[in-house]
Amino acid sequence: MSTNAEKKVESKKKNGAALLIEALVHGGVEIMFANPGTTEMVLVEALDKVEGMQGVLCAHETVCSGAADGYARMTGKTACTLLHLGVGLANATANLHNAKRASTPVINLVGDMATWHLDKDPVLASDITSLAHFTTPHVFTCDEIDNVRSTVTNALMAIRDFCAGESRIATLIIPHDVQRNIVSEDKSYCTTKKEDDDDSGKTLFERAIEVHNRDFNGNDAIPKLLTQCAHALTDTSKKVALLIGGTGAYDEKALKALKNMQISNPKLKLLIENSFVRVDRGVSNLRPCFERVPYFPNDAARFFAGLDTLIICGARKPVAMFGYQDGISNVVPDSIECLEIDASDVTGAILYLYDKFIALSPLPESAQSIATPRTKIVDSFATNTNKLTARDLCAVIATRQPENAIIVDESLTSGGAYWDLSMNSPPFTHLTLTGGSIGIGPALSVGCAVACPTRRVINFQADGSALYSTPALWTQASEHLDITTIICANHSYQILRLEQQKQSLNLSKPFARKFTSLAQPPVDWVSIAQGYGIAARRVTTPAELNEALLLSLEQAGPYLIEAVLSS
Repeated sequence: MSTNAEKKVESKKKNGAALLIEALVHGGVEIMFANPGTTEMVLVEALDKVEGMQGVLCAHETVCSGAADGYARMTGKTACTLLHLGVGLANATANLHNAKRASTPVINLVGDMATWHLDKDPVLASDITSLAHFTTPHVFTCDEIDNVRSTVTNALMAIRDFCAGESRIATLIIPHDVQRNIVSEDKSYCTTKKEDDDDSGKTLFERAIEVHNRDFNGNDAIPKLLTQCAHALTDTSKKVALLIGGTGAYDEKALKALKNMQISNPKLKLLIENSFVRVDRGVSNLRPCFERVPYFPNDAARFFAGLDTLIICGARKPVAMFGYQDGISNVVPDSIECLEIDASDVTGAILYLYDKFIALSPLPESAQSIATPRTKIVDSFATNTNKLTARDLCAVIATRQPENAIIVDESLTSGGAYWDLSMNSPPFTHLTLTGGSIGIGPALSVGCAVACPTRRVINFQADGSALYSTPALWTQASEHLDITTIICANHSYQILRLEQQKQSLNLSKPFARKFTSLAQPPVDWVSIAQGYGIAARRVTTPAELNEALLLSLEQAGPYLIEAVLSS
């Protein structure tokens, strides 16, 4: 990783590229995951002239976007990608879709043809604006040198405030000639504050209530909703659940408040989305016990059945991933009272809710931590020479992962037991695939490791999905990142086989077998990793996995384990 801590702008006369990088740094952007081409090389030169921006080279654009997502999830800061024209943006789009669903803040810098050349329709020209709109409504073009700074500010402001599920991606298009042009006057920066910003120490949520009341002539709809939610949460005669998303699942203050709610009302269920952005979990007196919404719609519908009230804060109301013949779309039955708290400041909303909750249901004077249901693991891995099963794989990881590990979980079918088994694990951070666009794990791990260099990242990774983003291994090696990749090698698209069964399709026909198998030939993950410069080992038993995982945790840098699963 390169840093520009000692660099200064060499001249008072700056080109558009330097102005753009300066404006990003001024707006709090500190990292760029880059795969540049000809039309971005002036921007690359600007990185060598302007201080304050770190740069990571990625060997494919899907790594850029996945890494930016991971970095933003772990830091809460906006991450930046540098992409080559529309084709580069197109390559990045699959993981940008995941970032969109995660509502993680990402700025894409996309070079374009020189303005005077574009109408000649060169072979790499494309409609970048239309491509960008696939993942965000926030698309900006720096079409003149004098509007570069204001355009960057507008992009940053556009993704600052949001509601659950909204895209926080902005794409900035900057033509090649605008990057080169010299500004005639060094104009001051635009502010990144809004008129309603406040320095009184109040949370953003409290300020939002004040602004709402001001703009709607004293309408107190938000406080009334929160009071209604608090009454529901303290009503022990009813079955109530609180579905949490956003910072509510990992901010320390929010977690402590949620934990105290559970202590005060042990009947209260705290839920997390199936495709959650980030949850800080593990054995801790300050962390609550979350239940995860099931993946398949009929299972999810049974999960919610019987509730009287569902309160949602920082998350979308759950719906089925796909429409099956069972006709289930809304997995939350219409008979359930559903109260939605839509706030960009999820932590502030939870703390506000907690104040009202605790006034109705004070903590006992000798409040004790609630008992968390935990699945017992018998630790006999070191001597277990049986064939490795998916459950064994989950158990070894859950038992051996170090405190404060970051688990990037794209295990899919192989990781079904991990959620319950990791209830016993020391405190850790858990991230998953948010948008269903597979292949995010290796790239997401890059961003997490760059964001948190003192924490070990474990990428729990399905083999079929990993094939989508193997270039991420090169960046892991190049940056010497502390990432252990564990490949769940079942040599198949097992999720598709489950989908075939669910839809009552014939699994025995030639194409049904061919299009769900990775066995002809089997992928040699050890050779792939070694080709990228990463140490690797193949394991076939719990004992071998235990040994390899412990070895990887003892050494610095990336390591890959191919865990061959029994059929």
